[in-house]
Amino acid sequence: MEEKTTEKVRRTTSRIGGVSIAWVTLFGALCGVTGLVPIFPYVGGGGYVPLTTPLCAIAPLLLGPVGGIVAAAIGGIIGMFIAPAAYPLQIVDVFLNAILPALFVALMIRDDRLWKVTVPLFIVLGIVGWLVPFYVPGAAAGFGRVPEPLYFIMAGLYWIPSTIIAATPLGTRLIPRWVVSKNRAQRYGGVFLAILAAMFVWWLPWTRPYWYLFNFSAELGVATHVAYSWWVPALSAITAVITIPIVEALERSGLPKIEGAIW
Repeated sequence: MEEKTTEKVRRTTSRIGGVSIAWVTLFGALCGVTGLVPIFPYVGGGGYVPLTTPLCAIAPLLLGPVGGIVAAAIGGIIGMFIAPAAYPLQIVDVFLNAILPALFVALMIRDDRLWKVTVPLFIVLGIVGWLVPFYVPGAAAGFGRVPEPLYFIMAGLYWIPSTIIAATPLGTRLIPRWVVSKNRAQRYGGVFLAILAAMFVWWLPWTRPYWYLFNFSAELGVATHVAYSWWVPALSAITAVITIPIVEALERSGLPKIEGAIW
């Protein structure tokens, strides 16, 4: 009895969210070192989007929601020290570059249970993203006037479609079912849509602190919306294409299934 209890405690304490600590730390280290690899420059200069970001987005798919978010946090902290150009805001960028992509993807693949959290969160982030910084704090802090309704439409691109996906059966039923489907087309579609919805919303809180701190002009704000409008879907598609073969390889590997992962 004592041996069984000891073994049970050992198993419990060596896992995070149902996944081995070794897996979490290993994937976190991978996310950390890929902070050295730029995949897109910041519009306006000052840094770059690291390869860490899409890897953190797929972490919940491979390690489950909890393990994936923890791995992303570990990767962000490592990246902060070894790739300062990708983390100019230091600990704030750990949250923006690493944790948020993992969190939003985790919400999307669990949207059948968590849509009451996901939908209001996306709406709030969307409205805040539209208002900050050109309306709040706005002209009082030296920010220019943006053209309306163009600016609202462009900001809406980054949260309204994602919110619709999360609020409708596409998000509440189909995506959670598709990401674990044995049908390859359905799985590609589910993973792509989960990442796309998550990364579009992620873009809003990721950009606004920089716009505020570096006093972006209204013209640069509009240009940045245009610059990333094609990049986010392209990144989501490439990430999905990379993810599926990894998932299929894990399914064939004979490794113990991770709770909450899609393989």
